[in-house]
Amino acid sequence: MSRRSYDFFGDLEVTVLGDGGRTSRQYHRMYDKFETDTPVDNPDIVIEETTDEVQPEVVLGDPDDHYAWTGTEFVIQNRADFMAVTPGWQHIRVTRGFEPFYTIYPVEFRIRQQRVARQQALIHASGVRLDGQTTLFPAWRGAGKTNTLLSLLREGADFLSDDRLWVGADGTAVGYPLGVNLQPYNVESFPEIELQHETSKDRLRHEVHEYIDARIDNHGSFPETAAGFLNDRYLDDSSRDFTNVSDLYPRAEHIEQATVDNVVFLQAAPNVDTITVEGIATETAMSATSAICNFEWDGRLREYFHAYDSLVDNGSMVAALDTVTEREQEIFRDLFDGVAIYRAQIPRQRDWGEHNLDTAIAEAVKSLDSSRVIQAMN
Repeated sequence: MSRRSYDFFGDLEVTVLGDGGRTSRQYHRMYDKFETDTPVDNPDIVIEETTDEVQPEVVLGDPDDHYAWTGTEFVIQNRADFMAVTPGWQHIRVTRGFEPFYTIYPVEFRIRQQRVARQQALIHASGVRLDGQTTLFPAWRGAGKTNTLLSLLREGADFLSDDRLWVGADGTAVGYPLGVNLQPYNVESFPEIELQHETSKDRLRHEVHEYIDARIDNHGSFPETAAGFLNDRYLDDSSRDFTNVSDLYPRAEHIEQATVDNVVFLQAAPNVDTITVEGIATETAMSATSAICNFEWDGRLREYFHAYDSLVDNGSMVAALDTVTEREQEIFRDLFDGVAIYRAQIPRQRDWGEHNLDTAIAEAVKSLDSSRVIQAMN
């Protein structure tokens, strides 16, 4: 069993014990910039992949989809896979097929607890610095966050992060150098990008899967539906591929910290043909941010923590989450009050290059007037 440790900003040390399951693979690919040279002796959290079973004493939910208590562990059961947590959330056991992000959210929650004490909050956004201006792009999944980042990197931008980063009440943003989880539509839009695979077998399986997937309708005739099912069942890799931004665009530099000039909320708009940008009020930005955070991590954490508190004596995780989210809301408001905030409607097109959306988003960002520029003009 491999042992890898990760040091997150000096705030949290995590050790992952794995034998090639989804969790150990994703941590290694996604968090490689945080991996330590040698394993940490006394980590704050240990995540261990296991083939053992759990024997619940109390179950909340259906037989194969529930929360449970074994007498020593809080269990999140998801069909054939589970996560088992000792009280205090310092030791987590997961089966090989368990969804990795469901362990990442509690881990990042521990980092968030440290960061809010320093007036910083986690936001689901990409961030770049282009022509001397730093712009953040909060968004729901599928709104074009990664394609926006890639479009601006191609234009010579430096980057804070692709998927999530930290923002401060003082108007700063702190980078989060995670690997980019590239999807086929990202690669189609930027032909200079080539997905990296650990083995030639992985590459062949991926290419065959994508070839079939692009040519059948999973919701069409019975033969097509059956072919789609078999394609996903036997050729799709359930693990995610993460690529370092610096490998995609070597000239792009990672920015550890920057002063924010603009915040542009990306919004998918299937019925429009062009990118449009409009200014929005702080309250609109606050509402959008709350919805995004709730969808990305807080909604799931709240459900986990409510179940945990009801099953574990002296459980207080809901109160801890409330403390963090309330403070983060104050931080977001302080940030938005001091920068220019916009909403961009993005056409939902698979190939950005074919529809010139890569050029359009770059031109839109270059034309933004930050609040600091506006103040200087006045």
